[in-house]
Amino acid sequence: MGLHLLGLSNIILTDIAPVMPALKRNLKRNKPVLGKTLKTSQLYWNNSNQIKTLNPPFDFVIAADVVYIEESVGSLVGAMEELVADDGVVLLGYQVRAKEAHEKFWELCEKVFLIEKVPHEDLHVEYAFEEADVYVMRKKMIK
Repeated sequence: MGLHLLGLSNIILTDIAPVMPALKRNLKRNKPVLGKTLKTSQLYWNNSNQIKTLNPPFDFVIAADVVYIEESVGSLVGAMEELVADDGVVLLGYQVRAKEAHEKFWELCEKVFLIEKVPHEDLHVEYAFEEADVYVMRKKMIK
């Protein structure tokens, strides 16, 4: 929601069906600050129709705390690849939740993205914590 305050447009907040009511409540609660309604959409990473409905590609895809089930990692990386523009950026807030998912996620990401870890000293001191990292990922250009 803070992205809207920075002037970015066409912001779509996504999550799985059980979380959508809470997401919509948070948007409604923050409407006085936001001024206009941001879009929300249900998104399961393995659902190509839902991905297409979002009308990608996007300049920025922002995700946080999304790597925890090994079986879903391939779909997540595939969705990020479809959603972000060739010259776009994936900004990822990351914390290791499950070793197998962690290993598979980075193995798949390295095939698709150039990955840069943001140094902890560059993160805001109030919001950063030692167990979590922030990554900037850009698509590799295939020649």
